[in-house]
Amino acid sequence: MMLPEKIRALSVSIGDREQAGQLLKTSNYEFRYLDQDPDQPAMALLMSPREKLTWQAGDLFPSMDQNLPEGDLFMRIREMFPKQPMTPMHLLALVGRNGIGRLGYSLADQPEVAAPRSLSKAELLKTRYTPEVFNELIAAYLSTGAGIAGMQPKIMVPDRPTVPVPSLIVKAASPAYPGLAANEYLCLSAARGAGIEVPEFALSDDGQMLILDRFDMVMHDNGRVERLGFEDIAALAGLRVRDILSDRKYQGSYQRVAELLRQLQLHSDNLHRYFQQVAFSVMVRNGDAHLKNFGVLYRSANDVWLAPMFDVVTTSIYQYTQYQGGPELEDRTLALKVFAGRHQTRAYPTVQELHDFGRRICGVSQPAQVLETIAQYMHQTLEDAKGDARVPAALLAKMQAAWETGLMYVR
Repeated sequence: MMLPEKIRALSVSIGDREQAGQLLKTSNYEFRYLDQDPDQPAMALLMSPREKLTWQAGDLFPSMDQNLPEGDLFMRIREMFPKQPMTPMHLLALVGRNGIGRLGYSLADQPEVAAPRSLSKAELLKTRYTPEVFNELIAAYLSTGAGIAGMQPKIMVPDRPTVPVPSLIVKAASPAYPGLAANEYLCLSAARGAGIEVPEFALSDDGQMLILDRFDMVMHDNGRVERLGFEDIAALAGLRVRDILSDRKYQGSYQRVAELLRQLQLHSDNLHRYFQQVAFSVMVRNGDAHLKNFGVLYRSANDVWLAPMFDVVTTSIYQYTQYQGGPELEDRTLALKVFAGRHQTRAYPTVQELHDFGRRICGVSQPAQVLETIAQYMHQTLEDAKGDARVPAALLAKMQAAWETGLMYVR
């Protein structure tokens, strides 16, 4: 798929509404609702057509910026299109209709791309992973849209011919982070057991690929697919985090996220669920629970709720380097501060601090009970994994050691 050298305009669909709006790029960005109906679906939660029909900004609108490919996927796109400009407009054209949420992008007068063969979840789970296999999947499905943002190797795959956009997310193994798929599988298993809402998920037979159902699509009994609006917290806070500004997703605190959710007037149950997500990340030593890994789903400004927990792994078992040739470091801090304030740090909270965060910031009456439930299923997941051939013994031993630190919150 070749794109024009310059892209000045893209048609924007919102859910089932084709060509609901137009995105223009001149010296600034401009989004226009093409329908005069103030009750039409909003392009973004805070950009209602009831307020105005034309919006302008110096940079790409955050609700669009949130789905631009980054990290591994961006580099793969760069390799596949070495002579193709990769402006945000070009990347949105590649994302097409496949991004998380209900926004879709297309070039005017662009012919429809033939849909690739659908792959069932059962077929994917039996596929033996190799880097070449994953590259083939990317090449096959990139023509229908890149779809997924983030640093980890992952793509979207259509699992049935009747669904117009990919409905499965495939996350692959990574040489830099061995066992990453199995790592996230164990984290999601413990979270699901503890009653934390997560997407449907499964681990491939060889333990190298994690297959997840998209959480922003609702399959109705009559076969209709409803696409929900989705915005991550970085987008809701007006932060554009792509490329060299990616550190912005690590700026802020979990307290400020809770305050933002409260400003959206979500039901109090959502703050309880948010505390579960934060507490779980603390206890499994997930140091990458940044602003893009929390978000909301919505149908309208009056129907908004916290998205399920996603992208959760035990990061403390991996080492990283801050710069090429630098020393290898261990991940010993959270992605965000727990409490707001200039003198606060990203250090993991004490038991008392975590209880205080739950009770005072999230309105949870019995935070200790939440931690006890999480600990129970962390322990149960580790026990169950001992008989799972897909989980390498070395990985399990590292995760058990990391989780022992988290289990101290209930001892």
